[in-house]
Amino acid sequence: MTIAAEPRPTLPLSMAAPQQQVRLVEIRGGHRLRKRLADLGLTVGSTLRVIQAHGHGPMIIAVRHDTRMAVGRGIAHKLMVAPHDNSAAPHTG
Repeated sequence: MTIAAEPRPTLPLSMAAPQQQVRLVEIRGGHRLRKRLADLGLTVGSTLRVIQAHGHGPMIIAVRHDTRMAVGRGIAHKLMVAPHDNSAAPHTG
């Protein structure tokens, strides 16, 4: 008998709270958006930390050794994330 891992709940990055650490699990966009984000270091599996998330304006996130990046709300809504599992080794993309 095998035990299946319970699926993790996902939410758009735009819904993540400040200082929350999350893992990018899906990019809901086309090829151009995925390529543009990959060029910036945002790939599926990357660990992100939300620095600033006001109700208006862009979100500030930390990726790759605390490099900070502003992400507009429209794009943040297309980035599906799951809470980061601190027991696993961190993946920086």
